[in-house]
Amino acid sequence: MQAVIDGHPAGTTYCLSPGVFRLEQPLTPKEGDSLIGLRGAVLSGAKVLTGWRQDGDAWSVHGFLPPEPSSHGECLESAPTCTYAEDVFVDKQRLTRVGSRSAVTSGTVYADYRTNSITIGSDPRGRLVEQAVASSLVQAIVGDVTVANLVLEQAANEAQVAAVESRRTTPYAMGSGWRILNNEVRLNHGVGLGLADGAVVTGNFVHHQGQLGFGAWGNGSVVEGNEISFNGAAGYSSGWEAGGSKSWQTERHTVRHNYVHDNYGPGLWTDGGNIHTEYSSNRITGNWGAGIQHEISYDAIIRDNEISGNGRRHRGWLWEAGIQIQSSGGTELIEVAGNDLSDNANGIALIESGGRAAENPAPYGPHVVRNVWVHDNRVAMSPGQRTGAVQDIGDPAVYTANNNRFDNNTYLLPSQESPHFSWNDTDLTWSTWRTTGNDNHGHANPPPR
Repeated sequence: MQAVIDGHPAGTTYCLSPGVFRLEQPLTPKEGDSLIGLRGAVLSGAKVLTGWRQDGDAWSVHGFLPPEPSSHGECLESAPTCTYAEDVFVDKQRLTRVGSRSAVTSGTVYADYRTNSITIGSDPRGRLVEQAVASSLVQAIVGDVTVANLVLEQAANEAQVAAVESRRTTPYAMGSGWRILNNEVRLNHGVGLGLADGAVVTGNFVHHQGQLGFGAWGNGSVVEGNEISFNGAAGYSSGWEAGGSKSWQTERHTVRHNYVHDNYGPGLWTDGGNIHTEYSSNRITGNWGAGIQHEISYDAIIRDNEISGNGRRHRGWLWEAGIQIQSSGGTELIEVAGNDLSDNANGIALIESGGRAAENPAPYGPHVVRNVWVHDNRVAMSPGQRTGAVQDIGDPAVYTANNNRFDNNTYLLPSQESPHFSWNDTDLTWSTWRTTGNDNHGHANPPPR
């Protein structure tokens, strides 16, 4: 395929017929090229493994492994080899890695990079067994590329590299105006989609990436009408970087009308110098971390989202809230309005925390919680769940001088006498919450029986 692209001028449209196109290296389109799939067209970064030998209750084969695995990223203790990018699949199911030949059982794989051998615990006869090999699928530093109607799967891309992206990190460069439309992006090891200036991402099903569903950089990207689910499956630590998405130093980044669910980390995450972000009309449910996490960033609108069942990895305090504003403040305003939240680890949380805030670029001022207006939301909380603000930096300005306020919100509480609110380093009941000046026009009612 690359030879065909190389032999045609920039701005060519390529129609991919039904079938599997197996890549060992990413395709590099030219400025203005379009890669358009007919139904059933697949770009795969995997090779088929054949020639299996049975050894007791396991099967082994020579693979396509590099001399050394990637070590980039931080893993959960339960997945110490999460950085190894050469995943193995049986009938499109990613096998779980184990650390030795003796540990192999059904559904697991041991990859020995020293001997280039792969051992699995499932009988491969009559089944499709594949190993990821390509470092990416589509990657080029040019503008106005369209990728549409394809299945994009099984790249051996390491963490923080996308299967489809218009940038490189060393030296840093990126292309603009990519359109990524109506694809199924699945089973890639690192990030599914990497977005830069002016990217438009609509109608995609982005699921079961090893690290992130998508990552965004640059200005003016729009992510609309996608399903983003089950990403973070390789076992990267979500405290480092895993989950549905993560955006870094974006401006005018818009994420709307998406269904974001069951990711192994935050659902939607802006982390580091983002300004004029919009999260609107998304359905966000069942993610391990916060539903929306706006961290060490600036002005944002978070409006009309349905957010439920997030925060399965709850760490206490006000972490893993449905909406979490963390060491972030508006140069003008962060507005949180019209959202419907229920059954999250916490409701709406403003967290003034030390640690990472001081280590990151601050192009629009210090990373402190300021100018946050939380109003006209509906927040249902169960016992032990809270809404409000907390700090661990020894400075009460988050409660006093920084213009943060809650008003006209409606709360559904199991009891108005239980401490469902936090302010001034104190857990508060509904009545004492209102004495702080918050929700003077708000309402609290028990849920219907």
